[in-house]
Amino acid sequence: MTTAPVEGVAAHTASSETDPVTRAGDRPRVAGANLAWRQMPILAGLRRQVRSDRPLLGWPVAAALHVSLETAHLMVTLKDAGARLLLFASNPGTLDPAAVEELRRRAIRIVAHDDGPGPAAELARFQPRLLIDNASLLTACANDPALAAGLVGATVHSRNAERATRELLAGGAPLTVPVIPVADSVLKSAIETPAGTGQSTVHALVRATGVQLSGKRAVVVGYGTAGTGIARYLRGMNCRVTVVDTSAIACLRALSDGHDVATLDTALDSADIAIVATGTRGVITARQVDLLADGILLGNIGHHADAVDVPALARAASRVTDLGDGVTEYTVNGRSIFLLGGGNQLNHVCAAGNSSETMDLTLSLHVLCLLELAGKSGRFGPGLNSLPESFAETVARAKLRALGVAA
Repeated sequence: MTTAPVEGVAAHTASSETDPVTRAGDRPRVAGANLAWRQMPILAGLRRQVRSDRPLLGWPVAAALHVSLETAHLMVTLKDAGARLLLFASNPGTLDPAAVEELRRRAIRIVAHDDGPGPAAELARFQPRLLIDNASLLTACANDPALAAGLVGATVHSRNAERATRELLAGGAPLTVPVIPVADSVLKSAIETPAGTGQSTVHALVRATGVQLSGKRAVVVGYGTAGTGIARYLRGMNCRVTVVDTSAIACLRALSDGHDVATLDTALDSADIAIVATGTRGVITARQVDLLADGILLGNIGHHADAVDVPALARAASRVTDLGDGVTEYTVNGRSIFLLGGGNQLNHVCAAGNSSETMDLTLSLHVLCLLELAGKSGRFGPGLNSLPESFAETVARAKLRALGVAA
């Protein structure tokens, strides 16, 4: 993949007064899409490139991702490259209506995991050759090798997806195609996740509740890349931040970053805000419900909606009130517990997820990887491969130019 088309987009976007991607009659009807896509100059440059040479003409590409305006831009880029597309909503609770409208207008099919017969049956009919996955599609292929018969390769988006793929391969899954974890890139681990998720989580928290953050006692459960960013942004808004993590190393990092550290039960007892950022299940259970302070704002940004045991919270409540904007009040023994996003990723439910500018980085990496896989260069072998450093460097330099930075 050459760097020139990607580099060229930055200067064009910086000086343009109109959407550099859309042509006459092709402008998104949703104003939000127009603004979001303008903030994604790297993907815009790739889209202009693939429009001319159509490198994925006729290729069926299935993806499982959050349905956001940024994902819509990725899908439209792949369609302009000639691909046939099927998009699975990786979490139906985080569907962005504006993105759904834009994708349907462009005849890109969206399927929620709880619709119809499920991913396996849809994949069998669609017969994809390339995947962009959150692990669910590769899992379906591993359970039914016939689904993988025509696969050429796949990319996976998140650390959770990368971990699940490693587990599949370690368990002897018959996946004989290259799989490239975009989460392996430093662009995601050092920039998109901490900066993007950190900002979007705090934005969603304020947008949904109107909370004044300064002086509040905030607990961040999990001090990985996402938790680190969330704690940093909360601290930047003058919250008193306490970190909870099962890793002693993570706790030492949190202390060195200036945060307090405590056990989960101790931290929850006095928390005004608690954000679960572990990416695992069963973090806030029925036992912790009894520890939650009156008025606490509780949310999850991890992949699994059951990180917070919402059924247990509902069983303990004498009253459940939908307050709108993704906020539900549970009255438990006279205490008000405010759950954000219904247990789903609150930055998607209560706001619009990570910023378009940060998503531009990793979504562009997906395109570069898919084009390389379709080109059958032989660069990648079966199983998990490292994302080429040259791809990340190309994207990073293009972003710097878009920001007007010479480096």
